[in-house]
Amino acid sequence: MKHEIQKSIDHIIETSPIRRVFWRMDDQVQGLRYGIQQGDDGAVVDDLVYNMEGPYPLKTGRKTGLLHSITDIVGMGAKPLYAFNAMQVESVEQAREVSKDLKKQANGVGVPIIGGNTQMENGLAPCISFVVVGRLMGEPVSDCGCKIGDKVLMVGHVMDGELGERVYRAKVKYKTMFDIYGGGVQVNAVKDASRGGWFGNLCEMLVKSRKGFKITSVPYQSPTRYMGTYMLSVPKKEADKVVSICAGNKCPCVEVGQVMKGLHVKLADETLVTPAKMRKLIKNMPYRKPRKLRSRSC
Repeated sequence: MKHEIQKSIDHIIETSPIRRVFWRMDDQVQGLRYGIQQGDDGAVVDDLVYNMEGPYPLKTGRKTGLLHSITDIVGMGAKPLYAFNAMQVESVEQAREVSKDLKKQANGVGVPIIGGNTQMENGLAPCISFVVVGRLMGEPVSDCGCKIGDKVLMVGHVMDGELGERVYRAKVKYKTMFDIYGGGVQVNAVKDASRGGWFGNLCEMLVKSRKGFKITSVPYQSPTRYMGTYMLSVPKKEADKVVSICAGNKCPCVEVGQVMKGLHVKLADETLVTPAKMRKLIKNMPYRKPRKLRSRSC
C-alpha cells in the first residue's frame, strides 16, 4: 500500500518539466482560460473545451480510449461535440477492425468522430490517441476549488468489462454528471480518477487547492488504478443531492472523505502525506490559478 501511495504522489509532478517548457505559450492564445499553466482535465478557450488522450496501446484504446477523453470533457462541465483519432497500425485491415470498435464507442455515447490520421510506419508499436471537443454548459468546473469542510464523493462505475459494458457505464456517469450540473448542485471541484488512480488525483486536487484531507472510506482497493470515475468536492449540505441524483440514475456513489484545513492527508489516524511533503508538492508543481478564478481562494 505504501509503495502505491508513493507512486500516486510521484505521478502528480512527473510531467512538470514538460509543462514548464510550454508555460508561456498560454499567453499567446486569446480567450484562453485553462491551459498548460492550469494542467486541468482540458484546455478551455472561450466556451470550448479540448482534451487529448493517448497514445494508448491499440488493444486498450479501441475499447475505451474515446470514452476516457470524453470523461475529461464532461468533468469540466462541457457537452462533448465531436472527436478525432490518430492511430498507428500494422495493416489497413487492422485499422478497419479498430475503426469498427471506435464507431461503437462514438455511436454509443453520441460523439461522432469527424477526422484524424492513420499510419503504418515500420518499427512503431500499434497505438492510438484521441482529441475531443466540447462546449461549456456554464462556467468551467476546475480541479482546484476544494474548500474546507467539503465532502469528496466518487461518482461512476469503474471503467472495465467488454466494449458494450464500458459504453453503458460511460453513458450512466455522463448523464449523472449532467444532472448534477443541471440540478443546481454547488460543485467546487471535479477530477477524473485516471492515470495516478483515485489517490493521486485526489492529492492533485488538494495540492492545487492548498488544502488537506481526511479519508473516511476506501473507494477502491488499489489507489493507483486507472478508474475513469469522477471525484466531486461539494459542500457538506450538497452531498445528499449528489447521492440522490446518483441513485436515480443507478450510478455508484461513494464518499471518500472530507477536505480539511491542515496540509496533510490522513487515513483514520495514519498520516499518508505529511505537511512537509504537501508543501514540497505545492512548491514543485507548476501551477497558476485559472484566469477567471484568480480572485477566488482556489
